[in-house]
Amino acid sequence: MLIILNICLQSALWSGAENVLSHELGAVSKVPRPGQEQEGFGELIDPVIRLGTKIALIAVAWGMKYDYFDIGALTAVINIPFAFLLTTFYNISLLTAFAHIAIEVIAIVVPTYLLRPIADVNNPAVPLRNRYLLNSFQVSWSNTALAVGVYATVLYSSLQTNWLTLFLINHFDLPSVELAHDVQAATFVPKLLIAGYATKAFLLDPAIGAQPDTGAATPVGDFEPATATLPQTLKHNFWFFGRRTRTLIQRTAVLSIFLLANTVLKGATLEGSEVIGSAGYASVWIVAANICAWWFVWTGDAEP
Repeated sequence: MLIILNICLQSALWSGAENVLSHELGAVSKVPRPGQEQEGFGELIDPVIRLGTKIALIAVAWGMKYDYFDIGALTAVINIPFAFLLTTFYNISLLTAFAHIAIEVIAIVVPTYLLRPIADVNNPAVPLRNRYLLNSFQVSWSNTALAVGVYATVLYSSLQTNWLTLFLINHFDLPSVELAHDVQAATFVPKLLIAGYATKAFLLDPAIGAQPDTGAATPVGDFEPATATLPQTLKHNFWFFGRRTRTLIQRTAVLSIFLLANTVLKGATLEGSEVIGSAGYASVWIVAANICAWWFVWTGDAEP
């Protein structure tokens, strides 16, 4: 039901948006033209892969018990790289890019809100040990600023060191090579505010909310080396972290996987793009997201 509602709502929103937005994306997208139709099963395989990725995202979110706020933040983060690519290197307007992100987020948030109860960490009525941190304006926006700074620094550094430029110039058909050289770090910040806040909301807030009460027992008391099975031993040796750290690791892994998948699939829709270019571009965002996660391990530590 969630998948069907998501697809139907997304289609309806795009149909409405087409009446308001200009057709900018069509000018840079791969569209069948006379004599240039895809051969074989290309026209069928691409939509199937995109649909499979969408189903995988929804299935993982459902299995991990993400509520509408979690899945909305995750969806925003994984769609920001494509929007950033369009606005920074393809001269696509901010309005069109924002509409793309908004439609993706709304199409998944609304049905999830209707079908999934709100998680305790996102429900102000549920008492949590660290609720005061979740409600703190200073904690929220200082960590958002931290995430924005990390994204901006990594993106700008990757351009200055030619790491990102290598993929953009060699594996994308950019309107102008100058766009990849003349960008400034300061111009990144407004475009990355949503990414910074959504990354904080998806990674840090649940980690803070997952912190156990003071004096709570740790898993070490349940482990007996003499009688433990192999899976129990492996879990004890390689997954022996606190709830806060385990939450950050799990969510960072989910974010990294879908950042790669979504960016590669969306990048493949651009005229002249290659898979290796989209994957290389996605790797920059994955590195930035993981750096944010490592920072949040420290900033989210609420122990005395």
